[in-house]
Amino acid sequence: MLEILFFIGLILFSYLLGCFSAARLIAKTYRSLDIYKVGTGHPDTQNIYDNVDKALGIFTGVIDVGKIFFFLVLLNTLLHNSFLNEYLPFLSRIATKDHLLLIGFFMIIGHCFPITHHFRGGRGLFTYIGYITFFAPWPMFIMAFLALILVIFFKQIRFAQYMIVLLPPFLNFFFEKDAALLGKLFLAAILLGIINYFVSKKLGEI
Repeated sequence: MLEILFFIGLILFSYLLGCFSAARLIAKTYRSLDIYKVGTGHPDTQNIYDNVDKALGIFTGVIDVGKIFFFLVLLNTLLHNSFLNEYLPFLSRIATKDHLLLIGFFMIIGHCFPITHHFRGGRGLFTYIGYITFFAPWPMFIMAFLALILVIFFKQIRFAQYMIVLLPPFLNFFFEKDAALLGKLFLAAILLGIINYFVSKKLGEI
């Protein structure tokens, strides 16, 4: 029972941490802007980059990537800590990759549908990048590099976004040969697409 409650607590904490929006904070601090009234109205990295300040947009993206990546690194370290497991043995049972996949994805949900801001969040692309980087670092580094080339030299922003969401799970199969993980990461990519549909619908884009 304690194990289940602790796991649920981690999911809720991850969701609430995802509700923290660097875009909202940076826009408010920089020019006292309401990010919902700027550009696309999305509280996300791209809106900051395109309509507030490019350097701050990059900084926002770094925060969105880092908040989930380092949270998962820290959580994974704590769950595998031998000292903690000596007193809380159930920690080792929720230290699996499947548990971390679920906990991490709830941070993406929090980013896209923050209860703290009437469920009006960003698209979650950079948070997703941090998420996949934890589970499949090399595939994400490779895809991020290729996506950057597409954006800088060919201005293919939308195609680069699709590529960076869909391709890392498949590329990771060449590194780990783990079909189960491929399926789970691909499911996360599909769910992100569904989430983006509802985010866009909420903002009246579709």
